[in-house]
Amino acid sequence: MFEKLKKSLGITPVKQPDPVTKIKGGASDENKYARLGWDDNKDPREKIAKWISRYKRGGPYADAIDAYPLYVLSSGYQFVCEEGAEPLRDKVQQWADQVHVDLDAVIWQGVLSAILAGDSYQEVIGTRSGDIWGVVTREASSFRKEYDAYGRITGYRQFTKSGIEAVGDQGTPIEPDKIINLILFQSPGEVYGLSIWERADDDIQRDCDIIESTTKAIHRHGTPKQQWDIGTPENPASDADFDNVEKEIKTVSAKTDFVTSNTRINMLDTSGVSNVDTYSNVSLQRVACALGVPEEMLGLGRGSTEATATVRMKSFLDKISTIQSIVARTYSRLLLDKITGVPGAVWIEFNDVSPEDEAKKAGWIAQLRQGADPDAVVPADWAREQFGIPPDEDNRPLPEENDGKA
Repeated sequence: MFEKLKKSLGITPVKQPDPVTKIKGGASDENKYARLGWDDNKDPREKIAKWISRYKRGGPYADAIDAYPLYVLSSGYQFVCEEGAEPLRDKVQQWADQVHVDLDAVIWQGVLSAILAGDSYQEVIGTRSGDIWGVVTREASSFRKEYDAYGRITGYRQFTKSGIEAVGDQGTPIEPDKIINLILFQSPGEVYGLSIWERADDDIQRDCDIIESTTKAIHRHGTPKQQWDIGTPENPASDADFDNVEKEIKTVSAKTDFVTSNTRINMLDTSGVSNVDTYSNVSLQRVACALGVPEEMLGLGRGSTEATATVRMKSFLDKISTIQSIVARTYSRLLLDKITGVPGAVWIEFNDVSPEDEAKKAGWIAQLRQGADPDAVVPADWAREQFGIPPDEDNRPLPEENDGKA
């Protein structure tokens, strides 16, 4: 759409300067990248499919991953425009209000894919008239990036065939302006994003091993057992004695009393399996740290103080605030600019995710508005805008602060 408009106006696109430095291959399909702890030499798309499959199984790891899109969207967002661009903002709002458009779901899926796979690939679907119809999320494991020696994205390829059909498949080329590629974490100099699941995969595997071992131990030693010692060295038990005792044991019930001769019953595993929670908590703490979420989200933190838990949660909310900025910038540039046709006129602005920050801001504004003429320092309309309070359409005057009335 933009290219046609430029050609009709006779605008010649300015060629981008070529950087001096070049990109070093490392995170592409042809060049495998090293892992901490162990090397996984599988194809990157195959690994992404594996992480997505494990996420679909649910469990504490999937719940921790869901915390990222949940907290990104929990505070809400709004469309903001520069002065005089209100009609363009209304145009974006009308697009978002369409029945087939769910921008919340688009952002959720984008953030989730970027956390799981390192990249999200969402196709911007246009109409024949050049307008934007909607956005569809595609599975990240089917995409490969095309880029030049300087690391600039020149296109994408999607591979949808499997089995024998996939042999020799070159994929479907896709123009870069049709894809919203969201990257939240990225290693310097790399083209692909970093997967949070991949960075935590070592600790996730260890935690699974510990849980499997603990489950087996509970099945084996979790219930009391009896050892029947029959006979003595002077009078050893015969095979017939063993057979008789075996029949008696099979008839034992809760009301059975024992009268024995040359038989001793030893109780085993009466205390069950000890320190199970210690092993599990240690491994889950490492998983929470690797996934970048407070351990309280995985049901831990019972031994920590409230102050420690508060600090961990505040640190996580600060990270979410940074992620919100990346998300807002990506969707504003790659989606809203296409809807309005005017780059930078309308953008997404997330509300503050931290209630503590909102309370501090309210306190500061209240202090600044003290005095004979509060609007001279902090206008009331601006204060309302900071907290999403609708304007006073009746334009009612504020009450006098020092009117002498009780």
